[in-house]
Amino acid sequence: MKCPNCGTGIHLETDTYDFFDQESTYGSPGVTIEVGFCPECKKPIVVMKSGKVLGFGPQGDVILSIETEQRLYPPQEKPTILDPLIPPKYASLFHESELVNNISPRSSATLSRYLLQMLLHEELHIEKRNLEQELDELEKRSEVPSNLITMLQIMRRVANFGAHPKKSTNTGEVVEVEKGESDIMLELILELFDYLFIKPKQQEQFLKKIEEKYGIKP
Repeated sequence: MKCPNCGTGIHLETDTYDFFDQESTYGSPGVTIEVGFCPECKKPIVVMKSGKVLGFGPQGDVILSIETEQRLYPPQEKPTILDPLIPPKYASLFHESELVNNISPRSSATLSRYLLQMLLHEELHIEKRNLEQELDELEKRSEVPSNLITMLQIMRRVANFGAHPKKSTNTGEVVEVEKGESDIMLELILELFDYLFIKPKQQEQFLKKIEEKYGIKP
């Protein structure tokens, strides 16, 4: 996971605290609080999971069927610092999607799908009947780097267009999302930003340096 305090990719170890009515029975509401500290920035991360009691473990701990999960602290992600080469209209949408991700993953995934299709239409000139076909076309392009292809494949498996066709045909509609889908969408868009705006500029600067140093034009 990415630490919401410092933005570093981490493996978080947590302590768990269960809360439930002492007279709870099967199906009664219960809450689990998970608390951990980022191994990089040492700041706390607190997550609340709510659900229904399924039973009790040997230590008296509650076994829950988790229905909702919400991060209590920090309440918002630390915004990703985007390269200034990324056009403001795309950067603004990305940050909006990132901002609402903890509050509403469905809304975040919807904004990300909208942004993804904007990039496909306006920057790559790929327009098909639906988003799934447009992603097919992108994957077929020989110049697309392997890491972007991998993210595309992961996103498509997690998004499960077959079970949720509106994600592909009505990209601006808020629909149910699979676990982790909104996070993966944001990672995919970062890969697209790198492919569309950052890498081309780096290549241009590299070729210019070669020309200046050796007098060799591409």
